[in-house]
Amino acid sequence: MSNHEIVRKIIKQSPPNEITDVLENLKVLTEIDADELNKCLKEFNEEQMSSVDIDGVKTLITAQSQLDEHRYYDPKTSKVYSINHRDLKANDVETVEQLSRSNDTRSLFEQPLNDYVKEHLANGTAAVFTPLKQLKRNVEAPASQTEPAQVESQQPAQDTKVEETSEKTETKEGEESVSVDNDAQENKADEEPSETNEGEQAREEQDEKDKQDDQEKEEQVKQDSDTVIPEADAQNTQQSESTESEDISAITIYYTGNKFNQSNYWSGRWTAKWVYDLSSNELTGNIDVTIHYFENGNVQLQASHKPQIKSPINGPPTTVEEARKIVKSISESDRQYQAYLNVLYEDKLSEKLFRSLRRALPITREKIDWDKVVNYKIGTELGKLNN
Repeated sequence: MSNHEIVRKIIKQSPPNEITDVLENLKVLTEIDADELNKCLKEFNEEQMSSVDIDGVKTLITAQSQLDEHRYYDPKTSKVYSINHRDLKANDVETVEQLSRSNDTRSLFEQPLNDYVKEHLANGTAAVFTPLKQLKRNVEAPASQTEPAQVESQQPAQDTKVEETSEKTETKEGEESVSVDNDAQENKADEEPSETNEGEQAREEQDEKDKQDDQEKEEQVKQDSDTVIPEADAQNTQQSESTESEDISAITIYYTGNKFNQSNYWSGRWTAKWVYDLSSNELTGNIDVTIHYFENGNVQLQASHKPQIKSPINGPPTTVEEARKIVKSISESDRQYQAYLNVLYEDKLSEKLFRSLRRALPITREKIDWDKVVNYKIGTELGKLNN
């Protein structure tokens, strides 16, 4: 295993709120490349849903909120920012525009979810996301969307100018030829009166023909221009419709609770991610619980749970009350899992698991009656043996 993999594995297993201590110890043990360390911390912060303050508003660092390699997006404040993964400070904060329909649906969850987190999770933070495809296009390549349209809209005008120029050239040449004919005919007017009448009639016919040609060319140019513009509008309309539908395909809910008590040698974290699939009306969760106790030892509890429940409503919520019903279903699922953990670790593990960790026989070489363990005076007996 490479040095990088060892560092990555140790950082990934770092207990809640103890990453600074882990990094200090790693520096003593091995050399750490700055770029590799930043990648490891980025992965750790996204998995643990570390919180960051954006202009006084707390949000979560998640894989879904990432716009590119260096920037993240906060839907509550509509801001894009970069992050220092070592000290969890936001930099280069800027405001962006987001889709109204996507944001309206997402924002319905904010108040019910914040109320739930505030009531049940210590130092809790929550965030709700919808897909960021359109937002990424708006932020990453705004020029690429406008330049083709500008070129396309300018092209018909250029063609029109070229055709108009050619028309003017043809007209000018026609006028010159007509003027030459006029001069020649005027010189012959006195000599041949009958030929003058025939020349004037020919000129009138030629002028009429030129006018008809000019009108036909103008109509053709106008038709070409009208043909290009509706196509661009149709493409924009089609893109807008497809974007709107894809941005509302799913809603992802993140929240986390942290409780640290370093003075008493323990810390804990509860993280949860719920994906609301609007096509199936199902909520799929991913809950992770991490607890660390390190007084005169090092004991960690890591538990995971992936529940799946049916949404109490069909489709996306349209009111805050409908969003609150969904949050209530999530709350009930969390409650059931917490009750399961309490039964598992308070009853079953205390009786079976920890008993199996003991020696087959104590130091007295005699079996212990576990039902009467309180009545034993172990300290006194050990004292007698030492004497």
